[in-house]
Amino acid sequence: MTEPENPRTPTSTPAAQDVATVTNSHRSKRKRSKTSKRHRKQEPAGPRLFSDFGKFGNDLLTKGYSHDQTLSITTQSCNGVIVTSTAVKHGSRSTANVGARYKHENAAIEVNFDARSSISAALTFGAKFLPSTNVKASLILPQYSSSNLNLKFHQSFRNAGLSISVGLNQSPDLTLSTTVGNSIIAFGMGSKAEMGDLLRLSYAHHFHGPRKVSAVAEVTRRLSKKKNSLAVGVSYIVDKLTTAKATLNNRGKLQALLVHKIKPNSSLNISSEFNVKDLDRIPRIGLALALVL
Repeated sequence: MTEPENPRTPTSTPAAQDVATVTNSHRSKRKRSKTSKRHRKQEPAGPRLFSDFGKFGNDLLTKGYSHDQTLSITTQSCNGVIVTSTAVKHGSRSTANVGARYKHENAAIEVNFDARSSISAALTFGAKFLPSTNVKASLILPQYSSSNLNLKFHQSFRNAGLSISVGLNQSPDLTLSTTVGNSIIAFGMGSKAEMGDLLRLSYAHHFHGPRKVSAVAEVTRRLSKKKNSLAVGVSYIVDKLTTAKATLNNRGKLQALLVHKIKPNSSLNISSEFNVKDLDRIPRIGLALALVL
């Protein structure tokens, strides 16, 4: 009997070793790249500029609250011109306005006509033309004295943001704002120097994921009149179609707003106002319908 031969153990050639080394090197590079990407994603983003989340706070406290009957219809042409027609009834008075807006890359032009034979035009250039700078020029006729040129410079850092705005008109003004924080919580302060000095401090906080619940507090002080005002607000995204908001200021004005989207760009707004310091006053209710065709 002959014993079975032992199977040969394969031996790796130098070329095979080189291929294995290169393959392992590529694998380690891919792992390092994935790890680095994962770390970059985990890095906290810096706070938004005060002009951004300050606008968010101002919108939460003021935007959409109306005590009139408003109908707005928006259409868009094939060449990108957006035309909006608005009719407002306030008590026994009625007003109408037609506006057109066209945007090309980072520039936009907007023209508005109203029932009082007033015409306004605004031309805006974004940061693509001038880095970190926005330029907006507006002309109003026949009240051309209200026309102005606004220059805005902004710079973002990891945990801070800075914005400077200069308005050139009959009463030039300078606005300086700063922000400190991160993508979740941020504090901002803005100071506006003009004929009457204005100092504004805002705080915004988002709860439960991407802005499902948001809270805003804003303190404003008129330095020339030595008067302070305080307003707080909260918004809650009920679902993809419905958002509820409420605000209260130091004068006792309590406002509530319900926004329901009829379709992606059309909405129905129902708002109410009640003064907690004057319980005998009848609450005011407003209704606004915005349609995008």
